[in-house]
Amino acid sequence: MKKKLLALSLALALTLTACGNQGGGESKSGESQEGPSSEVAENIPDKELTITYSTDLDNMDYVTTALNTDHQVNGNLVDGLLENSVTGKLVPSLAESWEPNEDKTVWTFKIRPNVQWVTNTGEVYDTVKADDFVVGVRHGAEFESETAWLLQGVVKGYDEYLASDFSDEAWDKVGVKAIDDSTLEFTLEQPTPYFDSMTTYAVLYPINRAFLEGQGEGCKLGAPNKDTCDFGATKLDSILYNGAFILTENTAKSQRVMTKNAAYWDAANVHLSKVTEVYDDGSDNYSTIKGFENGVYSQASLNPGWADYDAYKQKYEGKTHYSLPNGTAFGVVFNYNRQVFNETNYATDETLRKNTREAVLNENFRKALRAAYDVVADISVDCPKDLAEASQRNINNAPDVGTLSDGTIYPQVVTDAYNEATGENRDLNDGKTPFFSKEEAMKYIEAAKEEGVVFPVHLDMMVIETSDRLVKKAQSMKKSIEDNTEGNIIIELVMRPDDTVTNIVYKNSDPAAMDYDISTFTGWSPDYNDPKSFVDIYSPITGYYMRATGLGNVEKDKDGNQVIVNEDLKKQLGFMDYEKLYRDADKITDDMDARYKAFAKADALLIEKCLYIPTGMKARFEVVSKYVPFTRQFATYGLADVKWKGLQIADDIIPTEEYDKAYEEWQKNFGK
Repeated sequence: MKKKLLALSLALALTLTACGNQGGGESKSGESQEGPSSEVAENIPDKELTITYSTDLDNMDYVTTALNTDHQVNGNLVDGLLENSVTGKLVPSLAESWEPNEDKTVWTFKIRPNVQWVTNTGEVYDTVKADDFVVGVRHGAEFESETAWLLQGVVKGYDEYLASDFSDEAWDKVGVKAIDDSTLEFTLEQPTPYFDSMTTYAVLYPINRAFLEGQGEGCKLGAPNKDTCDFGATKLDSILYNGAFILTENTAKSQRVMTKNAAYWDAANVHLSKVTEVYDDGSDNYSTIKGFENGVYSQASLNPGWADYDAYKQKYEGKTHYSLPNGTAFGVVFNYNRQVFNETNYATDETLRKNTREAVLNENFRKALRAAYDVVADISVDCPKDLAEASQRNINNAPDVGTLSDGTIYPQVVTDAYNEATGENRDLNDGKTPFFSKEEAMKYIEAAKEEGVVFPVHLDMMVIETSDRLVKKAQSMKKSIEDNTEGNIIIELVMRPDDTVTNIVYKNSDPAAMDYDISTFTGWSPDYNDPKSFVDIYSPITGYYMRATGLGNVEKDKDGNQVIVNEDLKKQLGFMDYEKLYRDADKITDDMDARYKAFAKADALLIEKCLYIPTGMKARFEVVSKYVPFTRQFATYGLADVKWKGLQIADDIIPTEEYDKAYEEWQKNFGK
C-alpha cells in the first residue's frame, strides 16, 4: 500500500481500513468468479462521490510508480489477477482461478475470459490475455520500475534480466510465461507461499502489448527509451483501462474525475457513476466539514483543534465513529548523508553542518530524539487523545503480516526479539508508548556528549506551509523535542510551498538531492502479506528507503560490476547487519513460524539501533459519514485501500449504533 508504496500523509480524503490476518499464503483454485462482495449487490442506484486530494497525479505508468498518490488513481483504472473481498479474503479478479505446485515455486493463473480493454473514451480495444501480464512485468523491468525490487529474488531470472541487454533471448529466461491466451505461469526462485497476495499490487498488473508499443518508439519491448515513450504520461489516453473507472478529467491543482467503466467485467459491484476529486491545499481546516454539510462530500472528520470542536461533537452526537486501524507505518527518517543545503534554516555554516551530520550518525543522539518526541501529542492534532494513543505504531511493519501458529501477533514477536537482544523490557505493540521519557532523553544526550556530539544540534525538517494540519503537527513535534531535551535538540521547521516539499521529500528518487536532516513524509504499507514487504525497504542493497536516508543502493563501477553505495557508512550504522538478518529470514520458506521470528530479529535491530523511528499508522479520524460500512474491498496489503469498487453511499449519515453493529458482523466474518 504501498503503496502503496509511500502513503503520503497529505491525503485529505478519508479511507476506512483495518487490520487482520488475510492468509495470503493459502492456495486456492476454482474460486467464485464474483468480485469484492460475497454476493452481487442488486438494485442499488449509482451515486456520485466527491472527495478532496492534495497531491497531483505524477505517473500513470502503474507498473513503474511507487507513489501512493499515483496508486490512489491508477488502482481504480486497472485490475490485477486477484483482489480482496470486503472481509479481506483473496478472491478472483482478472484471474478466475489460481493454483501453485506442491512446493509453491510455480503458480498458474487462469485468466477470466472476455474482459475488455477500453480506451479513455470507452471504446473497446481488445480483450485481456495472459500475455498482457507478461508484458507488464517486462515493461516494468525495462523502465526501471520503482518497485522492481519486489520481484527481485522472487521471479526466476528477473534479477539477471535487469542487468541484461533486454533482448528477447534474455527475456526467455525469466519465469513469466503465457502458456496460451488464458493460462499464465510464474516460476519463482524459491518456494513463495505468499506469492498470490503479491498479485494484488500494481507491479504485476497487465499491459496490452500492441497499445504499449504504439505509444512511441521508446515503448517497444527490448528497446526502452523513456524520452520517446508516452505510455502513462498522465494523459487520459496514455493507457488502456480494464478497471472499474476511466479517468475522464485530470487538471493539476484543480480537479480530476473518474467515470464508471460501462464495459467493466464486474460492473454490478460498482455503485458510483463518478468519483470527483477536488484539490485542497489544506489551508482551511473546515473545508471538508463545510463541504459535507453543504452536501458536496459524503464523509468528513471532526478536528479536535477546532475552537468549536465541542459544538460539533454535540451536533453529531450518536452519528460519529472512529476510522479503523490500518497496516501503514509512518515515522521519522534520518538523512545520514545530506549533500545539499538549498532549503535550510541553519546550515549556512560548515561547522554547523558537520556537527549535525556527526550527531545523526550517533546512535545515542537518535535515541535521545526518539525519547523526547511526544508522539501522542502530534497524532492528537488529527483526532481525540484516546484514538491518538491507540494509533501509535512502534515497529516498521504491519501487525497482521506474520501471526504465529499459536496466535501471537507480529508486533509481539518483534517485542520479544527486541527485549531478548537488548535486555530491556519494552512493549512495541500498537497503542503503547515504549520510548517517550524526558529522563531517558537527557541520559542519551549525556552519552552522546561523551562520544563527541556537540550540542545544541539543529535539524532541518520540511513542512508544507499552506497545510494547517501539517504545520500544527510539526509545531507539536518541535515543541516536545525541544522541551524534553532542554533545548539540546532544535527542530528547524523549513516552511515551503507544497510543490517544493513534495518534490524533495516525496517524489524525489535521488539520494543526493534529499535536502533535509529528518523527514516525516515517508510512510509504508505492505505490498503483500508477509513481513518481508516492510523489512526489505531498509535493505542497504535494494531497499526503497535507502533513497530517503541519503545512502542509496547499488551502482556499477567502471568494470560494470555492482557495488554497494556508501557501504562503509552502512556498516557503521548497522544496515549491513540488518541485511544479513533479512536475507537469512527470507531463505526460510518451509516453517512460517521460524520465518516470522527471523524477520522479527531484523525489525528489532532497526528499532534497537534507532535507524528509523516508527510513530504511528496512517492518520485515523473521528468521522461523520454516509459510506455504508464495509462495502469496499479490504486488505492491509496491496491496493485494496485505494479502490472505490464496492462502496455504497447512503442518503443519510450512518448512526454510531448502526456502524457498531456492522463492525461486529464484519469481525465475525473476517477472512471468510
